[in-house]
Amino acid sequence: MSLLRQLLILLVIAGFGYGGYYAYGEYFAKPEGGTASNAPQRGGGGPTAVKTATAGLRTLVRDLEAVGTTRASQVVEIKPKADGTVVEIPYQAGVRVEQGTALFHLDDDIQKADLAEARANLLKAEQALERGRTLKQSRVVASATLEDLQAARDAAQAQVDRARQRLDDRVVRAPFAGTPSIQRVDIGAQVSSDTVLTRLDDLSALLVEVLVPEEFFAIVKPGLEAAATNAAWPGRSFDARLSEIDTYIDPVSRAFRIRARIANADGALTSGMFMRLALQLSSDGVVMIPEEAVVIEEGSPYLFVVKDGKAERRNVKTGGRQPGWVQITEGISAGDEVISSGASKVRAGGAVKVVGGNDAGDVSASAGAVATTAVKPAGITQ
Repeated sequence: MSLLRQLLILLVIAGFGYGGYYAYGEYFAKPEGGTASNAPQRGGGGPTAVKTATAGLRTLVRDLEAVGTTRASQVVEIKPKADGTVVEIPYQAGVRVEQGTALFHLDDDIQKADLAEARANLLKAEQALERGRTLKQSRVVASATLEDLQAARDAAQAQVDRARQRLDDRVVRAPFAGTPSIQRVDIGAQVSSDTVLTRLDDLSALLVEVLVPEEFFAIVKPGLEAAATNAAWPGRSFDARLSEIDTYIDPVSRAFRIRARIANADGALTSGMFMRLALQLSSDGVVMIPEEAVVIEEGSPYLFVVKDGKAERRNVKTGGRQPGWVQITEGISAGDEVISSGASKVRAGGAVKVVGGNDAGDVSASAGAVATTAVKPAGITQ
């Protein structure tokens, strides 16, 4: 085959290739409903069509749901103040008692005898003092002697007081109003000051302690109301109120403790119950945008803001969420126009053409957003 013939064949093949390329660009690569001139051209063609949404301020309401175990608002193990033998247990387990109610009686024969002896000694000392005062008026007794009689009388009174206290210690009383548990000893048992006789719980109110993520630290405040539920009372909600907030955030779990107080006036609840706690929190004036506007790259979120017809990339930090929306805590401000649709097609600094707003509507015109966060219970010492 001659060289000229080979050149002609190559020219024919090149012509077919160019024609195919032209036909593809003209008829197949056009955007739907557009023309080839509307598509972006290499080397600085037309702007990319995008949809935008305006970042607006709104109230973000979040239901913080947690579970924990109840405990009494006051708990104490009842122990005697002295050694002895239990002779009477006058209380009934599970029945509320008032402060000062006798729970246990120990044998007290010796203490009663000691008190009687102390009272007799006191009477003798008082009589001697009275005679000394009479003789002092007759100048028969010196002032020093009278002072000794007064000191003896005071010492006898102190012995009576001690004997009375030792007798009182034979009765174990409730230190506050509450509900005693089943006694741990029986009548006739020998007990000491280290023996636990029973436990007393103040069940007029209960406490539940849970761990809360640190993102809520700025909005969780004492006094916030909550609703508590328990499987033993289906369909019933108990009033609760946040009473205490820990000042320490655990560096591992990134959470802190809160304690809620549950009203229990009718005694329906008791210690050790599994309780669900729903605490409604709100943040006023937070910036929120459509969730699809946020792009995640290697774990870091960013988005594009339209500035002077171009896409400006912004690294952001996200906060609370609700279906379809996300809070932006850092990176943009209210009023910024963010690209909500088409962000994957644009590049930082590239020209864009806004062809519509977000279908979900303007954030600033929406009602309060609601998001739910579930947290784990914190251990609470009984």
